[in-house]
Amino acid sequence: MLRRLDRELLVRLVEDSRASIISLAKDIGASRQAVAKRLEKLKRSGLVKFTAVPDSKALGLSLKAYILVRISSDAESRARFEAKVKRMKQLSQVHYVYGRFDALVEALVRDHVELSKLVKALHRVEGVQETETYIVREAIKDKPMDPLLRALKA
Repeated sequence: MLRRLDRELLVRLVEDSRASIISLAKDIGASRQAVAKRLEKLKRSGLVKFTAVPDSKALGLSLKAYILVRISSDAESRARFEAKVKRMKQLSQVHYVYGRFDALVEALVRDHVELSKLVKALHRVEGVQETETYIVREAIKDKPMDPLLRALKA
């Protein structure tokens, strides 16, 4: 269970990951030393990570798609699929799901040509039986931190 100080620190960092230790301490009503110590502990535990997140469109990755994949149920097919998708750098997320399909894949590519090549590569994986692709037309909400903030504030 997280301490109140840890929760408040994490909420503040999600809101502004570049905030200084002094600013964080002031905002949550703790000493600079206490905040620095807690932040180090959170980093060592793996609960908090700092990274740069470049804008995908600025990098030319303007097409996002979700691909549903149906895979043979045998262990070898699943293992081949997992090994292949882990190496595909166009894929940002791969999840096994319940339903008619077995996996949901999130892809970020330059254009339709690259997406078509990606889908064909998925079909070449032995055991992949079917795919269904959904191209994102418009993002209504893209706030992956919202559920984490909700949990932290609960």
